[in-house]
Amino acid sequence: MNMIVLLSRTVSPEEELKVENGQISMNESSYIINPPDCIALEEALQLKELYGGTITVLMVGPHTGEKQLRTALAMGADKAVLMDIGDEKSNSSLVAKIIGAYISSLDYDLILAGDFSTDGATGQVGPRVATILNIPYLTNTIKIEQEKNKVSITRRSEFDVETYEGQFPLLVTIPQSLHVPRLVSIAGVIKAKKKEIDFNFVNSEKKSFEYAQNYSYAPLERTKHMIQGDNSTKVAHLAKIIKQELP
Repeated sequence: MNMIVLLSRTVSPEEELKVENGQISMNESSYIINPPDCIALEEALQLKELYGGTITVLMVGPHTGEKQLRTALAMGADKAVLMDIGDEKSNSSLVAKIIGAYISSLDYDLILAGDFSTDGATGQVGPRVATILNIPYLTNTIKIEQEKNKVSITRRSEFDVETYEGQFPLLVTIPQSLHVPRLVSIAGVIKAKKKEIDFNFVNSEKKSFEYAQNYSYAPLERTKHMIQGDNSTKVAHLAKIIKQELP
């Protein structure tokens, strides 16, 4: 099973935030692997132990993201790829486009990602990537089983647990509650230092995306009606008002 795990980095929840000149001031030691993505990596490692295969971790971010990729390699990932966008700002749409363009030329079976990032918490990147690649995806996945050429996916919905069967390739997102990630061993750190990271600089034209230049609130217009009389009169009057107000 060839797996790709999508990683992002976020500020450690244990870090004390400092504000300077109206901006949050961060240093590189403040960043960690986004916790839900770390759980997705743990799921990939457990799948590798069961079925074999390879794990490639992929991150979009500045070159300093190498530190988080080294941690992923120390946990047991086989390969690491950094899509370097420099100090440019990014959003879910841009990140998904960069990832989708890169993965489209790769041979893979399963893409795993965390359900969301703890900073933006949009939960968009995984589904967007799957849409770009035109492959099926399932969110909130709690169990993955490979059966010859088929795969069985169990996910937790709002009210129930659902099981689906299909074929590779596909993408799943993993909830943060599924696992406790394994600790990094000294041997893992030593091995990670010897592994090469594939750095890819993203050209400026590929980084372009649109910001909202300005926005305004929709006008809020309210009218007040005082309805007098008994209940039947009030109901009739209210129904008349609703009919008049509806477009």
